[in-house]
Amino acid sequence: MKSEYPKELQRQFEQAIIQGSFSRGNVLALDDLAARFRTSVNQMRLVVQTAHRKGLLGKIEADLGTVQVLGLPKTEFASVFTHTAKAGFKPTSLVRRVVVEPASPQVADRLKVKASSPVYRYVRTRNVDGQPLANQTNFMPFAVCPGLEDDDVSRYSFQRLLEEKYFSVLTEMQEAYSLIPSTGQDRDVLKLPEGASVLVVDRIALSATNWPLVWATIRIRPDRYQYVAALWPQAAHLLEEGSSE
Repeated sequence: MKSEYPKELQRQFEQAIIQGSFSRGNVLALDDLAARFRTSVNQMRLVVQTAHRKGLLGKIEADLGTVQVLGLPKTEFASVFTHTAKAGFKPTSLVRRVVVEPASPQVADRLKVKASSPVYRYVRTRNVDGQPLANQTNFMPFAVCPGLEDDDVSRYSFQRLLEEKYFSVLTEMQEAYSLIPSTGQDRDVLKLPEGASVLVVDRIALSATNWPLVWATIRIRPDRYQYVAALWPQAAHLLEEGSSE
């Protein structure tokens, strides 16, 4: 499944956009691009569709076979890693699993991809000041970050990696919060007692063209109130309510 995707073509094309070979506002024809990069129109279309998902290009004009260059988007969102460090804490991550697998119906729906298409499942423990804070799982379309399994983000922002290496800029975050019973995995990873709850942050990160780039489920220790208040202030009230019950 991974080998069929034109990763090197994607890298060359996106680099050309970032380096200014195609100026912002330029209208590009798929036929011309395929000839320039010595590939088929179908392969070029795959790469262009991914660049559109990332916000680098507009939508393909189907009748004309053309697309407009938008360029690298700007963002005002600081990563949780960066925000944590600026708040005076010391963040690290332990990556426990990185796999490419077929998208389940739920994952496909959240990421707006076809069911069974390849997606990354990226599982890690988020530590702050040497203590486990969150049990986190990210799902990303494979085409957004091909080669992710070879990257080390133990002391580096995952969001910065997406932006700087894969040109996948997150411009909007949609989050929902809940306090629910912990699972066995939560208790093992976060060192929680039987019967403990976890604070869940369910997050969809969108590109400038409003396409999902990352679906993250962040399952947080409920007794780390100071961290939650600093990093997810909108969710802190759930811990206050939970502690008063």
